[in-house]
Amino acid sequence: MSWFECKITYDKEISAEGKLKKVSESYLLDAETFTDAEARMTELMESRGAFTMDTVKKVRLSELFLDDKSERFYKAKVGFISLDEKAGVEKKKYVQMLVQADNFREALDNLNKGMKDTLADYEIAQLQETPIMDVFPYEVK
Repeated sequence: MSWFECKITYDKEISAEGKLKKVSESYLLDAETFTDAEARMTELMESRGAFTMDTVKKVRLSELFLDDKSERFYKAKVGFISLDEKAGVEKKKYVQMLVQADNFREALDNLNKGMKDTLADYEIAQLQETPIMDVFPYEVK
């Protein structure tokens, strides 16, 4: 399975009078192919009424640290440190991770909690909030 970021645009009701505003939202979902991602996203969003699927792109994430109580998602760039025996220098291999948290400090704490059992040395090179609204892991029907 792979992770796909899907961006949709739809008309959202923003007032009691029924005034509509066009909004774009990004979602992350687990799927086998682009076609599967598009089909699953369509199925998940059909209750919203008419919408346009703007983009479906594959996202490389090595780990997700989800917390059902939080609303925001943060992307972390984490470097794993290894020693090159021949050259005698440290090498870093960077991976992307997604952390769910309500604020930056909580995201950093959740990331460190998730990484506490990691045997390899690592450093957090970057942590930034994403526009992702929700994550939909693959569910067997």
